[in-house]
Amino acid sequence: AGLNLVGDFTGNYIIGEASYNVTDDIFAKVKINHSSKAPNFNALLYQSNYQNYNWQNGFNNIETQQLAFQIKYKQLANLSVDYSTISDYVYFKQDETIAKTEVPQAIKAFQNNSTINYLRVKLENEIKVGKFALNNTVLYQNVQDDNNVLNVPELTTRNTLYFSSHLFKKAMYLQTGVTFNYFTSYYMNAYNPLLAEFYVQTDQEFGGFPRLDFFINAKIRQTRIYLKA
Repeated sequence: AGLNLVGDFTGNYIIGEASYNVTDDIFAKVKINHSSKAPNFNALLYQSNYQNYNWQNGFNNIETQQLAFQIKYKQLANLSVDYSTISDYVYFKQDETIAKTEVPQAIKAFQNNSTINYLRVKLENEIKVGKFALNNTVLYQNVQDDNNVLNVPELTTRNTLYFSSHLFKKAMYLQTGVTFNYFTSYYMNAYNPLLAEFYVQTDQEFGGFPRLDFFINAKIRQTRIYLKA
């Protein structure tokens, strides 16, 4: 637990967790988390030579409550579930009071006036057969947010099929394989270089297509070689 006692910003947090070995093969953990923290400095106060990039905000603290569970079976599977509620969420977005034709990226800080409910479920596992292995991570996310200010892909998956072995009388250790990445399309946050901040946009969706990476990872004595295409 922690509490701000001195300074201009109030805040506190409390974290608790308990874990238990159900059997020699099964491990379980539960965690609770509450935090109240001020938004970052860019959201509270910003001054520049650009007319539309000057503000001072008296935002409330961002309040977050989280409940998380994890269950792990040997090295084969790891399942984690967490549910969060976020109140007074602070984000950057296009200032709609200024026409986009006038200032294409007049970005400004805002505070959400409703509670966001955020669920994540992640499954990780690895299957090994001899010198070959298949490593999988699948993430499901669901956001209930009336204002659509916290945008994430609903489904994300990363799967790697790889070979690993010592070669040439153990003079070289080699790993090589292919990684498949995919996430469903969503309104990915855009980037504002002036603020060095990401901001919410609802003009264009990104994603919804696969990506394949081929890699070689090798170690020869003290030399490491890595190639990714």
